[in-house]
Amino acid sequence: MAAAGAVNAAAARASQRIENVRILQQVQFAEDVGPMAHPVRPESYVEINNFYTATIYEKGAEVVRMYQTLLGRDGFRQGMDLYFQRHDGQAVSCDDFRQAMAEANQRDLAQFEHWYSQLGTPYILVHSEYDEATQTYTVTLAQHYKPVLNAPHTVRAPLLIPFAIGLVDANGQDCALQLDGEDAPGSATRVLELSQAEQTFRFINVQTQPVPSLLRDFSAPVIVEYDYTDDELIFLLAHDSDPFNRWAAGQRLVTRTLLALARQAGRTQLTGNQLSQSIIDAFGRILRDETLTPAFREQVLTLPTEIYLAEQMDQADPAAVHTARQYLRTQLANALSHDWSAIYARHQTPGPYQPTPADMGQRALKNLALSYLSHSKQSAHALHLAQTQYDRADNMSDRSAALAALIHLGGQPAQAALADFYQRFENEPLAIDKWFALQATQQRTEIDLIKIVRTLMHHPAFTLKNPNRVRALIFSFISGNPAQFHATNGTGYALWAEQVLALDTLNPQLAARLARLLERWRKFTPALREQMHAALETVLASVHSKDVREIIDKALISAPAK
Repeated sequence: MAAAGAVNAAAARASQRIENVRILQQVQFAEDVGPMAHPVRPESYVEINNFYTATIYEKGAEVVRMYQTLLGRDGFRQGMDLYFQRHDGQAVSCDDFRQAMAEANQRDLAQFEHWYSQLGTPYILVHSEYDEATQTYTVTLAQHYKPVLNAPHTVRAPLLIPFAIGLVDANGQDCALQLDGEDAPGSATRVLELSQAEQTFRFINVQTQPVPSLLRDFSAPVIVEYDYTDDELIFLLAHDSDPFNRWAAGQRLVTRTLLALARQAGRTQLTGNQLSQSIIDAFGRILRDETLTPAFREQVLTLPTEIYLAEQMDQADPAAVHTARQYLRTQLANALSHDWSAIYARHQTPGPYQPTPADMGQRALKNLALSYLSHSKQSAHALHLAQTQYDRADNMSDRSAALAALIHLGGQPAQAALADFYQRFENEPLAIDKWFALQATQQRTEIDLIKIVRTLMHHPAFTLKNPNRVRALIFSFISGNPAQFHATNGTGYALWAEQVLALDTLNPQLAARLARLLERWRKFTPALREQMHAALETVLASVHSKDVREIIDKALISAPAK
């Protein structure tokens, strides 16, 4: 029982780590190259409310986490003990915390201060070379930055970066790592301390050509640049002992595939089966691997969001990204339809509802299977499953997942379920927020979703005076449905401008959050960029609060497009 508990705890930690990093990569990395880019500890501001950001919170948390990676759990605890001993009840600074960590561990952490004072996401360019004759594996790490939109000439000093690495041999086993100069091999994961612009590390006694497992457990908030082949990513997805990097390999593989499909979708229609069988097989193996927790499989098999994918393009094309993602989802749904059906049946949670990690993982994987089935040729089967699940659900996770599937399938069953859901939960604000959000994020391009959103804005349960309701409908539509929001006719931008100005008089802080959803306008294709620029100018002409004005001013500052 103790061993099983330890395994479950490790799986839960891995799943939470993946979720944390997913948010960082999607939100904070984009912020770091946008007009509102700022250090974890900003030196100045126009409106303090605009600095409750992902950089300060999510990236700030990662910076604190790096102390533990560098010093170990015991060293971090020693630093925390000294910090509380010195400063309990005081108003303190980031430097006080760093000083306590340094003194408790007798380390010079002066260079670590740059994490607080420098803006931008570091890129780590990795070059590796294996010498079969000497059985050595050499890794060169070089840190650099991409230009920041409104600070293109900023000079930044090298950071102290804990870079965790493993080497996986041809049998899928971790190599025991021994750096040149060491007497004996150590653990299978080594934290390399990158403190210069470029450093080389040489591993010895590496018996065969390995595949590198880079930045294990996401040991630092950086972007790794390494030219993995598809086969290497499939290999790591199948064998890497580090759960985070196993997930990351799958995400990198799928992202690469989706971006290629998006480029093609921008030129011609996606027809037939253009998906590599090796990718289908790789996902099928994960889907059927019962040694992996359901929660982990659900995370691996969830595709990157359209917002994240668009951010990876030189010029974001939301329509092409949506086409590519829907195409890949349909191909995986059809090719693995029997597996999805089996997973759905196998991962039911009979008996009374329990909010345990194990049951939550079962529900997550089951509901992902339902979502895939709703995108497959087995629409009648999916409709039956969704209706049955909706009618029998005893928890919001299952009921909302069933409702989402019904909405995607459309027709009278969806309308009946929406009406029933509202009637059941009319007096439950969080449930009604979910009701609005599910309608705002539906992925059916054959419907005029902006018209639906505008209609819902006149619903008795909607008011601009309720911030959560605004987030549920308007924010969900803009953030969760980029293809429809970025419609070429500009209706999405008109809606955005209207609501920013309407909220500006009611809730300037919320209006500023909404305004930020267009701050990356330079990232998009020329036709969309022109319309977004016009919408920003419209808001600037009528805005009253300094909260919103700061966002618009910085977004419109003249600078070359990325």
